[in-house]
Amino acid sequence: MVGTNPVWRIIAETLPVIMFFAFIELFTGGFLGTFVNDELSLAPGLLIIVPGILGLRGNISSALGARIASGLHLGYISTRHISKGLKKNIEVSIVLSVFLSFVLSVLAWQMCHFIGSVCMPLMNFVLICVLTGLMSGVILSFTTSGIAIISYRKGLDPDNVTLPAAASIGDIITIICLIISVNFVVGLGL
Repeated sequence: MVGTNPVWRIIAETLPVIMFFAFIELFTGGFLGTFVNDELSLAPGLLIIVPGILGLRGNISSALGARIASGLHLGYISTRHISKGLKKNIEVSIVLSVFLSFVLSVLAWQMCHFIGSVCMPLMNFVLICVLTGLMSGVILSFTTSGIAIISYRKGLDPDNVTLPAAASIGDIITIICLIISVNFVVGLGL
């Protein structure tokens, strides 16, 4: 039944991934709650970038996963070696992460001032966002690629597995990278 009906195949491949990561996301939310109380008090105004940077990473990782899945289906990305198409997709994903993190940091800093909130200096916003985008971009680009390739090798449709996994893993990794970035920038004493 699962193999003959595409709807049931999608449900069978996607539901376990979504359920697993929904459970993991609960722990990530608790982790973020602890972070809000500790590190965010060191970086005033930083809470304003959390939804933006989480959405940014989820969108870029999901798009990368979809592009890799299409490449696997069309045959221009191989499961045996790192092809030129895979390299280019990973490079573009990382460049997008860094550039859009910079844009997000400037917009968040401006919004922080617009709403009259206490805010850290622009340089700190930029450093924290760009470091977070770079670290999470590199980690998630390779993780998303690995998930797509492994799911394809196992006979699963990478579109059904990679996209929900990339979005959820993106949240977890991005929160961890954000904490590391805040501690690094605060440690610099800027």
